[in-house]
Amino acid sequence: MKVAVLLHWNEGEKSGVFKKVVTQIRMWSSQEISVSLHLVSRNFLLDVWQRHLKEIPVTFHPYNCNLITRVRAWRQAVEAVKAQRPNIVYHRYDLYMPALQSLFRTFPLILEINTNDLREYCLAKGLRCWYNRFTRALLLREAAGLVFVTHELAGLPCFARYRKPFVIIANGISLDDYPLLPPPNNDEPRLIFLGTDGQPWHGVDKVIRMAKHFPQWRFDIVGIRRERLNQVPHNVSVHGPRDRLAYEPLLAQADVAIGTLALHRAGMNEACSLKVREYLAYGLPVIIGHKDTDFPRGAPFILELPNTEDNVESNIAKIEDFVCRWRGQRVPRSSISHIDIQIKESQRVAFFRNMLGMR
Repeated sequence: MKVAVLLHWNEGEKSGVFKKVVTQIRMWSSQEISVSLHLVSRNFLLDVWQRHLKEIPVTFHPYNCNLITRVRAWRQAVEAVKAQRPNIVYHRYDLYMPALQSLFRTFPLILEINTNDLREYCLAKGLRCWYNRFTRALLLREAAGLVFVTHELAGLPCFARYRKPFVIIANGISLDDYPLLPPPNNDEPRLIFLGTDGQPWHGVDKVIRMAKHFPQWRFDIVGIRRERLNQVPHNVSVHGPRDRLAYEPLLAQADVAIGTLALHRAGMNEACSLKVREYLAYGLPVIIGHKDTDFPRGAPFILELPNTEDNVESNIAKIEDFVCRWRGQRVPRSSISHIDIQIKESQRVAFFRNMLGMR
């Protein structure tokens, strides 16, 4: 089977999406699938992708802020995909581009759905929101199948109305790539948050509010630039963007990790974020503000706060109890074996084969 991955992504190896795509492609290749990657990006990162994917064919199609160059880059990427003559094109759902029309007629296109685009694309003002609203049907109508990362997304009417074959596969992680960190021995609890600038649903402002409620605890915020934060209390250290080698020592010193706390801002109640899986792979218990697809009944090592704006302030006692209970402990690897990428990608490949069989 030949699979062509068509991806629009502008961030490098520090991002969760980069790690996910690289791991997926490696896993598919190990299952004797011929894979190629076709990347549309405004940042020239070809050498970074090639360094991680080595023998995998990668084509790179750059553009700048000019719309003409962006349209041209998509057209070139589509031509590169067609030249590979794949059995399946796998595309992380993005804005519709006219060049995609020529793919629909020749190859089955499977879309990976990671968000409620109708809500997320409208969080910021601009044409993106309205362009997506008027054109998304052109993409979803022609898709051969859909891969959702949560049950909630699969049930949204804005996707269900197209009645496409689908599967639900939460994000996974390669557990073999992460050491189970030994528990720390801190005088006071220490918490860590990994995030990204410009993602309001991450809820970094709530981490700051939590830190103000517990001035004796220490908090580390990684991935956010300090100038993006207001009134940072004395017990918060802001480290900015860092790669894994740089932030792993901070994780080793942490008792508890903090996941997404403001998913309600993106109009969702369920997620399977990559950073939570990374926390768990290292053995850290986690505080989140939403349902997790892989833990529908919860877990002792996950504190699930209500998905509300005041979820920190209204649950101070629960947060304190959870942190004190898990302080100096680690999550057993046996409790999270089902989030391993091998299990996830075996399910995805099975869906690919089913799709080809249906056609």
